Amino acid sequence: MTTILHAMLGKGLGGLEQVFLDYQPILEAWAARHGDSCVGVVRRGGKVAAAQAERRPPLSVMPALTDWDPITVGAARDLVKAHRPALIFSHGQRPARVFDKAAPAGVVRAVCLHKPSFDVTPGTHYVCVGRHLAALAIERGAPADHVWFVPNAVKPPRAQAHPFAVDGAAVRIVAAGRLHSKKGFDVLIRAIGKLRAWEYEVTCQIAGEGDERGALETLIRELDLEACVSLEGWTDDVAGFLATGDLFAFPSHQEGFPLTLLEAMAVGLPVVASEIDGPLEILTDGVDGRLVPDDDPDRLAEALAELISQRDVSRRLGGAARQLVLTEYSPEELTRRLEAALNGMTSRT
Repeated sequence: MTTILHAMLGKGLGGLEQVFLDYQPILEAWAARHGDSCVGVVRRGGKVAAAQAERRPPLSVMPALTDWDPITVGAARDLVKAHRPALIFSHGQRPARVFDKAAPAGVVRAVCLHKPSFDVTPGTHYVCVGRHLAALAIERGAPADHVWFVPNAVKPPRAQAHPFAVDGAAVRIVAAGRLHSKKGFDVLIRAIGKLRAWEYEVTCQIAGEGDERGALETLIRELDLEACVSLEGWTDDVAGFLATGDLFAFPSHQEGFPLTLLEAMAVGLPVVASEIDGPLEILTDGVDGRLVPDDDPDRLAEALAELISQRDVSRRLGGAARQLVLTEYSPEELTRRLEAALNGMTSRT
């Protein structure tokens, strides 16, 4: 029996970690059909290890100090020695670099790319969540036959949004994600200030946590928006939170293939997103959402105002967005695409 080592060394429970968890059962099932097994490897002390402690089959854990740390590299070598993998599949650069030091000759190596900061290593396969990442991998020297496009997916949500269901109520604009500068929540807060200045009755709830909380709280106070903008912290039910909204704003500056945007579309929310790689691959402006220039609170506010004023159009966009995600970015589509990549990487059928 041969083995797949499926490694992800992130600390938190963000998009990278969720994609790893989405891939793990697909890899286990694919390996089992070929008489093989798949061992999931995560960071010791990370949130995935804690959240998945009761999982069966269990995930293996290892330290993740630095790419060159001898304890980390030694743990990778121990895993390789114990399982003798035929394929090492890493999420992001850290596990790829660590396991490159431990992988014997002949092992197939694959890296799932989630963002544009990555190196290209000869012989490695690249599974790209966005077409722009696939193009970038080829531009940096990866052979086209070693590059695979596998977009992210979301499960059909239990909750569904009903935008503008209550006449006369303040319009509820929702957003979610890590409170990090690249997510652009400061742009959204400034856009809410403009909507209030234009006398639109709106509130804004942002779910998530991160290092930018203090700066965002200061901005909310400076703009006198404490009565209508709130930072809600983490939620275990993202879809349920999003479904309480009337509109979804996605002001991010950099994305691979954003899960939160897919989740908002899946619950049927009308969405306004930055016109950047990632959202550009998902949305068609005026068909299933709105796209606005990056880092432009004026244009974001204007697009939100148009959707508030044209509610039938908004509901149509939300319905089209939901249909798109449930059809094109379903777990079944993820399984089909990932299995095709695995077959191509290993020359199996």
